Amino acid sequence: MNTFQSGPLQETGRSPAVAGRFYPAASDSLRDMVDNFIALGESLPSAPKIIISPHAGYRYSGPVAGKAYAAIDSAVRTVIILGPPHYVPVRGIAAPSVAWFETPLGRVAIDRDRVRTLLASPVAFTDDHAHESEHSLEVQLPFLQRRLSSFTIVPLLVSQVDPAQAAGCIFPLIDDSTLVVVSSDFSHYLTQAEARFEDDRSIAAILSGDAEGLIDACGELPIRIAMVLAGKMGLDPQLLDSRTSFDTSPDSGAGRVVGYASIALVPRRVSGRTDSSGDFPADSSRCMLTDEVKRYLLRLARLSLEASVKKEECPLPQDPPDAAGKHRGCFVTLTLKGELRGCIGYIEPIRPLFQAAMENTRNAALADPRFPGVTQEELPEIKIELSVLSQPTPLAYKDPADLLEKIVPQVDGIILQSGLLQATFLPQVWEQLPDRVQFLEHLSRKAGMARDGWKTSTVKRYRAEHFSE
Repeated sequence: MNTFQSGPLQETGRSPAVAGRFYPAASDSLRDMVDNFIALGESLPSAPKIIISPHAGYRYSGPVAGKAYAAIDSAVRTVIILGPPHYVPVRGIAAPSVAWFETPLGRVAIDRDRVRTLLASPVAFTDDHAHESEHSLEVQLPFLQRRLSSFTIVPLLVSQVDPAQAAGCIFPLIDDSTLVVVSSDFSHYLTQAEARFEDDRSIAAILSGDAEGLIDACGELPIRIAMVLAGKMGLDPQLLDSRTSFDTSPDSGAGRVVGYASIALVPRRVSGRTDSSGDFPADSSRCMLTDEVKRYLLRLARLSLEASVKKEECPLPQDPPDAAGKHRGCFVTLTLKGELRGCIGYIEPIRPLFQAAMENTRNAALADPRFPGVTQEELPEIKIELSVLSQPTPLAYKDPADLLEKIVPQVDGIILQSGLLQATFLPQVWEQLPDRVQFLEHLSRKAGMARDGWKTSTVKRYRAEHFSE
């Protein structure tokens, strides 16, 4: 364990530690593999200033990492890489003292000036022993080498340090040509179903900017540092991909999987434009999906319902319409003879819409804790309703009276959050609770708060487009 002491910077380098294990040791094979992964992604309207990328063996996490690196600006000149230490305990921010890191694709110089600036912080130090065998930073380098023509790095291992304090040390190192890479996998060694559930919850916390939300990831601390930096830099998160080792390499089995995600944090869009969920305006409840797309989604939901209840596989479609492929928040509501039979969904846009519709239909049928699973005998009479959500946005208010004035009944979906307590009501709930105070009191109780908890909660709102069979 370090004591925040640093030795002199060295004029030597660090050799690759996991070449031939996590990725190919032969330069030609490595180059081709990385290029193929990057080709799976695409650029974004605004290049990210921060990305979250996995660090497992390329066989498993490479396709997900490629989505993140395809989005970065090729004009980046400095890359700050934040990762967790897996082998040597670290307490603070550990930089290397060496002058370069090496991979089969060549050497990458370390920005010594930025390292020296960082070392002026009381929680930063040099520790080559911690870096020597660490893979979390190394596996990011070949992707950077294939995307950037000339760049330097600041490789940092972080652990046991306050995220805000660490972000305060790192923020002065960032300029307009700097990219921050956060290296992290997500859930470890759960079943496929458990991993998807845990990863969705972690990703939702990141996308919502919930600083206290649950994040099940080996790079939890680097991610939380990135969330603080995003606040300082005016960045919004955008999910690019999320899969498990079973999704990318089915022969590895579905019993003990690892979760991966690539997330881009991009400059916040100016007021008046669409929010980060895409082309669904946060200030409008008008329809944005065509009737054809709605029918397509309802058909997929019905297929998913039938297959799930009959315990059959329902494969994902290969060529969904563009609107159905965009990431959207989505809820699925099942009714039986007019009565609620299940309702589950994602508030945040953590899945492509077609996939969210299928997964939430399955979960509403079989995993809503308020009801027993839907039976085959009930299938003919089950009705499906989909609610497609805009990106939730914070609702600032001066006092409870101001909040009541700003909420729009029949239109706004509301999220209340206080610490780890959170709940939402879809806009449809206004039909049962048309009074604003009554609506918020019931939502407070749903979240586990006192009845008047809404008066001191963080409030977000969203709009929803509803359609049914």
